[in-house]
Amino acid sequence: MAARGGVNAKGENAPQPVKVQRYWPGKAPKGVTDYSSSEEEEEEQFERQKETDLITSVQKVEITEQEAASDRRLRRLKEAKEDSTQVIDRRRRHLEDVEKEDIQKDQLHVIEALQEVELDDAAEIRRRQLKRDRALEIRRQEEEGLKALEEEERTQTAQVEEEEEESDSEETSEYETDSEEEEQISRKLLKPVFIPKAHRETVLERERMKELEEETERKRLRELEERKKESHAMVEEHVQKSLQKEVSEDTGLQEIDDTDGLDEQAEYEEWKLRELRRVKRDKEERLAREKERDEIERRRNMSEEQRTKEDMERIKKQREEKPKGQYKFLQKYYHKGSFYMEDDNQILKRDYTVPTPDEVGHKEILPKVMQVKNFGRAGQTKWTHLTDQDTSTKDAPWNAKTEINKRTISKLGGFHGGFDKPTAKKRKS
Repeated sequence: MAARGGVNAKGENAPQPVKVQRYWPGKAPKGVTDYSSSEEEEEEQFERQKETDLITSVQKVEITEQEAASDRRLRRLKEAKEDSTQVIDRRRRHLEDVEKEDIQKDQLHVIEALQEVELDDAAEIRRRQLKRDRALEIRRQEEEGLKALEEEERTQTAQVEEEEEESDSEETSEYETDSEEEEQISRKLLKPVFIPKAHRETVLERERMKELEEETERKRLRELEERKKESHAMVEEHVQKSLQKEVSEDTGLQEIDDTDGLDEQAEYEEWKLRELRRVKRDKEERLAREKERDEIERRRNMSEEQRTKEDMERIKKQREEKPKGQYKFLQKYYHKGSFYMEDDNQILKRDYTVPTPDEVGHKEILPKVMQVKNFGRAGQTKWTHLTDQDTSTKDAPWNAKTEINKRTISKLGGFHGGFDKPTAKKRKS
């Protein structure tokens, strides 16, 4: 509740309670009548016009012509109004003239452009016609030149044949004269004639070579395709044979043996030999199983230390029985490898001590100076081997016989003349 000023019943000023009206969105307040939008707009326009009239209204006063003529301000306003009217008219006329000139210029540009396009088209047509006429003239001249050349060659050939026939019946001097004339004719230079590209031998030869290369490539591709087909056929045949073999093994079908009864005595001997071998093989397998069983039983009755000792002895015996290779004099050493040596691969069981083909057979017969490794190379060694060489050096500072070294050595243990027991030393002291 709000309050406003007022007078109470006693005539004193006192605030009076006023009920505040609450407004809701989308709902018109109480006491407000609905008006159309057009009526509201008319009322607003009327109010604005009224305010404008109040602000801009000027009191109109009647002025006579004599007063207007005598009033300098009115006269000045009138002259300014006339001047502004003249300036506006002059500017408007100037703009109209400029627009007319621009329109005329645009029209002239369009006409000139059309004329230039027409002239360019006509010139292009005339230029093409001249090129076509020139090409036809050149072709006609070439054809005439070819015809003239062929005619000249035929004439020369006929003359040469006639001269050869005449030379047979004439004397030797006349023959020499005719031969000189023939040489002059043969030395006659021919006029160069243009040959079209389609008729040139180089172009034709190039095309033939290109066709030959393409044919060779096609042939190679055909052969490759045929080899692929043959490989596929071989693989398919192999797979079919494998499948047939598996099927025959699964079914247990065997080929019929039709050789029985041909030689009964030989067949009996073969059967007897097979039976003896089978009996011997069975006996050996039985003895091996019994021996293995006895060995297992024996090792089970042994202690862990005894089994370990027996294993080590067996390994030592195997190593001793294994033949060891012997290196030759100054033979190059190659590392034997450390990994995968326990595999049963046959290549790992070869002898690594065998010399390579680059090794010299007997280096002990070489001169003493050549009995070094990599003789004559950048990595040549200085000594044959170090077993008979003293490679120790005495140039170190601690090996020099100086007073400092003597005092240092005298303080080191193990460098004195004798050794006394500590107990004896204490007793002496």
